[in-house]
Amino acid sequence: MRDIFETQEVHSHRFRPISLKVSKAPKHKNNSFHLLYKTTLAMGIPIAPINTRSSYGFSLVKVWCLSIFLYKTVTLFISFSHVHRILPGYASLFAFYFFDTFSYISMVTFIVKRRTIYSAIKSAVDLTARIDPSIFVGSKTIRYEILLLFLSSLTILSIFVIFFFYQEWDSYMKTLQTPFPVPQYTYTWIVVFSVVSQHAWSFATCFLAVLLCYNSFLAAGGLVKAYAGAIRGMTSRDSIILGLGLFRELCRSVQKIDAAFNSCVFFLFGTVIGNFFAAISVLFSESASFQTPVARAYVGLTLLGGVSIIFVLTIGGNTVSEGQQRLRLALLEGSKKIAGLSPDVARFFTMLSDNIRDSKLAMTGCEMFTVDKGLALTVGGMVITYSFLLFQFSGKPFTT
Repeated sequence: MRDIFETQEVHSHRFRPISLKVSKAPKHKNNSFHLLYKTTLAMGIPIAPINTRSSYGFSLVKVWCLSIFLYKTVTLFISFSHVHRILPGYASLFAFYFFDTFSYISMVTFIVKRRTIYSAIKSAVDLTARIDPSIFVGSKTIRYEILLLFLSSLTILSIFVIFFFYQEWDSYMKTLQTPFPVPQYTYTWIVVFSVVSQHAWSFATCFLAVLLCYNSFLAAGGLVKAYAGAIRGMTSRDSIILGLGLFRELCRSVQKIDAAFNSCVFFLFGTVIGNFFAAISVLFSESASFQTPVARAYVGLTLLGGVSIIFVLTIGGNTVSEGQQRLRLALLEGSKKIAGLSPDVARFFTMLSDNIRDSKLAMTGCEMFTVDKGLALTVGGMVITYSFLLFQFSGKPFTT
């Protein structure tokens, strides 16, 4: 954590675009990331560099982020050491540990890779602005997405408060015996508060990670699509040479986004699968604590949220594949125009075509799987299989 706030300036990167006579990237806010950066900072994850002229303001932000990190770490330790005495059954315990562990790892991953993430996003935004300044980078509905983040987090927090502090509070007062010379009520309240706040923070972190990945995938896909539109106007030798250089920059930019987010995507999918596991475990649990309307509401919202996350991420990752398809279609259209031009122009266009055909642009999860629409079917099949297995192990007979 020491290097989180080493500098107050924009982090530089080794990437240097080659010299091309294209429009200079304007300093604009025609993207969704300036709101995302403010949201991540509010949640203690400083993705963007802190630019402030006041040392007091910088120190205040530093203390805020470090306090949030320490708070999450302490509540994680308290909840993990006591939750086995709170939640009934092994399945719900495993689901809690699995979900909160992966969520905490996702948070740490974002903090550790924040400079790489910021540099990758900045290069994609700048390059898109150079190709077509009118394109909005990221999701145009980012304000509603952030609003949904806070509303859904408050909803989940309300469900946890009702379940832990009201429905099960009396049983916790009996099972959580304090080993310290403090009142039983105080000790129980601290433990339950840690469990509730940690799980609610895990949910919010998971949602925030989805927004970051989704908007970054849209930025990469929009960049590829913008370049596909620019190919159609390349009919001269100079414009094709310019396009060849731009495509090399594009490939590096997309690869940087994948390198910045592939581990985050991997842990995020683990978090979502853990969320599915928790919901299905509660659904098939025979414990009386999980047969209440509050628990059923949690199951419904969790399953809905999990399906939405898988859908959003795969749609976002699939935009890169769609962009590559547009590139190939643009090449076919461009080849018809180039056919009647000079051999020198045709030779450079062939070089550009070879570069595009040999490129493999995709978003991955630690390069173990590709994030596209096909991944949704894979995850869905796994969840359905687990549901049937859990149904069989539950011992409930089929009824007609």
